[in-house]
Amino acid sequence: MKQASVAAAVLAFLLLRVLSAAAHGGGQLVAGPVQSGPYTLSVWVNPPQPHAGQPLHFTVGVADPQDGAPILDAQILITMEARTGDVPPITAEATTEQSVNRLFYETDVDVAQPGPYLVTTSVTGPGGEGNVVIELGVDPPSRVNWFLLGLVGLSLVLVLGWWQTHRGRADGE
Repeated sequence: MKQASVAAAVLAFLLLRVLSAAAHGGGQLVAGPVQSGPYTLSVWVNPPQPHAGQPLHFTVGVADPQDGAPILDAQILITMEARTGDVPPITAEATTEQSVNRLFYETDVDVAQPGPYLVTTSVTGPGGEGNVVIELGVDPPSRVNWFLLGLVGLSLVLVLGWWQTHRGRADGE
């Protein structure tokens, strides 16, 4: 029964790692690396297929095109403009303070309405200005709450592990 406890602990650890990894950074590369003005820009979004009503995470890499060194003293502004309807533009500043490793600029955006958006990533830094524009589709709200489903799964694994451990003691093992 000790094996069941170890397996439950390993599963719980892996589930927590997956949930925390989904919270910040990375995602799907949607632009770049592309030269824009005096910079090389790369933009990632997470989740790869955004849904209205869920946070949309942007990670932006800004580099010197000559040597690839990261530019860490720029101002980054993300602007999302809906292609349809009367949705006001959404803007958010991406900073290195929000980044896990401080080499990228990151921000979270709340998108309330589904539909196609033009996303402009504007960079202003010591070398000048640059921007990259992409089109990004935002799906209607997801009917599945994956975070809640993950917590239920984790709870189930922990309860089963506890039950297996205590059942073995009651049986005299």
